[in-house]
Amino acid sequence: MRTRRQAPRREPPRRGHTRWLLVLPVVGIAVILAGVWALEAIHPQLDADHRVEGVPPLALDDAPTCTRQGDGSTAESIRERLPIGGRISSTQVVNCPVAYDGAHVLYAGEVVGEVLPRRGGAWAQVNDDAYALEVGPVIGHREHAGFNTGMSVWLDGDLAEAIEVVGRPGVRGDVVLLAGQVHRADRHDGGGITLRATRLEVLADGVEIEAPLHVPQLITAVVLVLVAVATGVWARRVRAR
Repeated sequence: MRTRRQAPRREPPRRGHTRWLLVLPVVGIAVILAGVWALEAIHPQLDADHRVEGVPPLALDDAPTCTRQGDGSTAESIRERLPIGGRISSTQVVNCPVAYDGAHVLYAGEVVGEVLPRRGGAWAQVNDDAYALEVGPVIGHREHAGFNTGMSVWLDGDLAEAIEVVGRPGVRGDVVLLAGQVHRADRHDGGGITLRATRLEVLADGVEIEAPLHVPQLITAVVLVLVAVATGVWARRVRAR
């Protein structure tokens, strides 16, 4: 009578061994995050001053929001306080378009993307966020200053000819001061919010931004590569014995 040999029973993994398999990755991730934070902390966030001079102050300090139907009291309050030719921001207009519809204003920002020539003028995207007017493109620093904000602008006549550099990754475009009229629903722009500019002044020429050399990161990377190579060599010698 043939007997069936029983397979040897596998010993369950020890709790201590399993616990370390779970703990070590967590510890490793924590060490990496702490190292990244430390490297950022010992290096200045802003590597150069890209603040644009000559930008007029905003005519209104706040940016109240209207409802979709157009909060009448809020819009009326904005219109009463907004002086003719006062500088506005794209955030203020987007928050309450009906209040700025038809207003003659100043608007400052960086020309980004492309300038699109059309009959009688050209279209351009002009951003007025902190990256355009204060801290410069992100590639030149590690300072997070909110989101990109801007407006579509119609440059009447030959105004676009004054623009030489448009913003893109690694380049801050020409920063311009525009005078024009806000349109809440411009039929020439698919019903979008636009500024139809009739005057343009270049406040700051475009500039190419080079990615800064982070010396502590470079040193850390070199050390880690040497450690990895040395560890690999040591492991091969151990296996060869």
